[in-house]
Amino acid sequence: MFQDTLPEIPIFRGLTRLQISELNDWLTRKEFGAGTTFIKEGEPPNGLYVIARGTVEAVKETAAGPVSVAHLTGPTVVGEMGLLTGESRSASAVARTAVVVGLLPIDTFERLLEANNLVALRIALNLGCIVSHRMREALRRLAELEACVHREKPSPDTHRRVTRVIGSVYSHALTGKGD
Repeated sequence: MFQDTLPEIPIFRGLTRLQISELNDWLTRKEFGAGTTFIKEGEPPNGLYVIARGTVEAVKETAAGPVSVAHLTGPTVVGEMGLLTGESRSASAVARTAVVVGLLPIDTFERLLEANNLVALRIALNLGCIVSHRMREALRRLAELEACVHREKPSPDTHRRVTRVIGSVYSHALTGKGD
């Protein structure tokens, strides 16, 4: 069903044709119409969505209202953080066009990891690498933001608040601890 699409997606890098075929068998095909929210922020994860076709918007709720944090066009994936951590969804995923996805259920993935399945282990390793690269980029951007705040010379109160928030984000990103 998704065999032609899977090798293009970085989390499946390094898989052989036979392994891609095995992975394809784990996926459940789902289709969502434009405007459908198929991942809801705050809910427990049900798995990883492989977007074969279509465009999805990741939306994060904030005190100021919903904020678009990413636009994803297939082939790609969404829901990888929940697959790795089992923690509640950090953002919602809304289909902006008709979307065709393959769902890799979290219970299937966890069972295969426990069995030391090579495909599941490769996916977990690739996800770890991808998350590390994203973290590096986020830290680079935080450093740029901090430099910008210092250059702009905001009021002392604003400067203290922004510096405290940036420091907290750094701390949490690097150690898992923070405000």
